[in-house]
Amino acid sequence: MKGLLKIALFSMLIFILAACGSDDAGPDGESESEGSNTETEETEDEGSNEDTEASEGEEETGEEMSAEENESTDASVGDTVSSDAGEMTLVSRTDDVGTFESGPITMDITKVNGVSGELSQEMQDYMEMEQVEYIQVDMEVSNSSEEDIIFYASQATMITDTGEQLESDMMLSDHIDGEFLGEVNKQGSSFYILENSKAEDVNSVTLRYDPASNSDYEDLGEELEIEVELER
Repeated sequence: MKGLLKIALFSMLIFILAACGSDDAGPDGESESEGSNTETEETEDEGSNEDTEASEGEEETGEEMSAEENESTDASVGDTVSSDAGEMTLVSRTDDVGTFESGPITMDITKVNGVSGELSQEMQDYMEMEQVEYIQVDMEVSNSSEEDIIFYASQATMITDTGEQLESDMMLSDHIDGEFLGEVNKQGSSFYILENSKAEDVNSVTLRYDPASNSDYEDLGEELEIEVELER
């Protein structure tokens, strides 16, 4: 049953793996901007102003799309994606956080997102909650050594500026095996379920990773402490 729940939740969460939202023109942007030759310059200017105001309104409220539509249209901050599990709204995102090293391990944190979700009735009954609030961390990790290295990228502790100390939800998160057997590359996402905060209230998070070690559990690098400002 837990496996089925994980599949359902991933169908709900998957949209936030998108790298960047696309820029959409207003519904009548092309026709109004080009106009006919018989229109006066004043009329064209008024039409342009109306388009700008409409576009600004869309940016404030965000767009709504289905999970299927999101497969071809990336979600941006403010957008809501609907699936059978509920409606998920992307409230914050920081892309390309940085590259960090601990011994022979190199880790790229490609994205950190804040998401607020309204669960469907079925998911509410199963999870015994109406909403879900979480922070997602996407990463790519590689070992530059031919030796076997241990580094638990998916087990970082998160501290939020709202005062929460969280461990990643192992049921929802990708399992990034801590054993790097030679020069291998791994990637995945970790999900941190907020317990006492809303995603929109979290402005920054700090991630703490244990140092890389060898097969004898001898440290080969430094502990990583990474602070991320969440962008709106």
